[in-house]
Amino acid sequence: MNMLLRFFIMVSLLKQQLKHQSASEMISLETLTAPTVRHYRVLPHDMGFRDHLPNYRYLSFIELNITNWLMTCCHQKGIKNLGWIIAMQEMVYLKQIKFLDKMTLSSAVAGWDHKYVYFEHRFFVKNQLMGVGMTKFVFTDDTGMRTPEVLDMTGERLTEVINTWNNHQIAVKSNKSA
Repeated sequence: MNMLLRFFIMVSLLKQQLKHQSASEMISLETLTAPTVRHYRVLPHDMGFRDHLPNYRYLSFIELNITNWLMTCCHQKGIKNLGWIIAMQEMVYLKQIKFLDKMTLSSAVAGWDHKYVYFEHRFFVKNQLMGVGMTKFVFTDDTGMRTPEVLDMTGERLTEVINTWNNHQIAVKSNKSA
C-alpha cells in the first residue's frame, strides 16, 4: 500500500462521512482549529535504507492530514476545487520511527495571516512525541491564489512561533553569501 493508495482510501472514507453533513455559511473557529488526528502503520514501502521512517515520508503523512482537513472545511462551506500549495515546511525530528510502529499524527491550524495558513504537526508513537513539523501554505483554485478568508479565516491570527519562523525565512532568503 503506497501513499497514493492511502490517499484514495482516506478520500473515499471522508466522502462517505461528509455525505450526511450539510454545508453551512460560516465555519466556526473551533472547526477550523480542531486537530486532524489520523493513525498510520509504518509499512515496508515507508522505510528508508537506514531502518527508520525517512524525512520525506513525514511530509507525505502531513499532506494526507492537511488534505483531510481541507476537504472537511470545503465540504462544510460548500466549496469545490480548493487546493493548496506549500510555501514553507520544516521538521524537527526527536526520535526515530521504526518499521511497523503505529504512528499517530495530529495536525492543527496554528494560525493565519492575509496570505498564508500555518499548520503544526505532532507525530506520536505510543503517546511519545517523535517529531514536530510546521507547514505554511496558500490556497488556490481555478482563478489562482485565494486568501484564507475563503474559509472564514479573517484578519491575522499569528503566534510567536509563526513570527519567529517567518523572520527566519526572511533572513535565509536575504542571505546573499549562500
